[in-house]
Amino acid sequence: MYKEKAQYVPESLVQIYRDEIIPLADIITPNQFEAELLSGVKIESEEDAFKATDILHSRGTKTVIISSTETGEPGTLVLLASSKTHNGSVKRVRLSMPKIDAIFTGTGDLFSCMLLAWMAKFPDSLKAACEKTISAIHLVLKRTQQAMLAAVGPAKTPTPFQRELRLIESLDDIRNPPDCFKAEELC
Repeated sequence: MYKEKAQYVPESLVQIYRDEIIPLADIITPNQFEAELLSGVKIESEEDAFKATDILHSRGTKTVIISSTETGEPGTLVLLASSKTHNGSVKRVRLSMPKIDAIFTGTGDLFSCMLLAWMAKFPDSLKAACEKTISAIHLVLKRTQQAMLAAVGPAKTPTPFQRELRLIESLDDIRNPPDCFKAEELC
């Protein structure tokens, strides 16, 4: 079961996001929990996830990228992306990645920023934008995890400061990530 269940806004604002803000957005990048809240669909499978993206598309959002779901094999996270094209058809992408057993600070913000940058560079390839984004983030997270373990050792819990992403140290990987992951175009 997806464990990230923290809401960063009061419950009373969820309806405003769902009904007023989401229809104004061209791109949204919820995680599984957030996609469930915004769509009203409990996501237990890839089919459920795309049902949620269809609901969010019907509210006016062109591109919905569920940044991380637990719809794949144990020990993996799966990105599921859906984008409506100019002619009304839908492109879908799946990308599986190994789950890193740690808690990080700022991952969602980094994901959104990097995705926007890579979508600008690859405006006609949701697949390429997702691949570059996840490849870079994975390298940042691995570097951050190594720094956390070096600072606190394997038996201790890192502080929020120690969990902050190692962005400066990862600048080359952010600018030009190697192709670590391949996405699959579904339709």
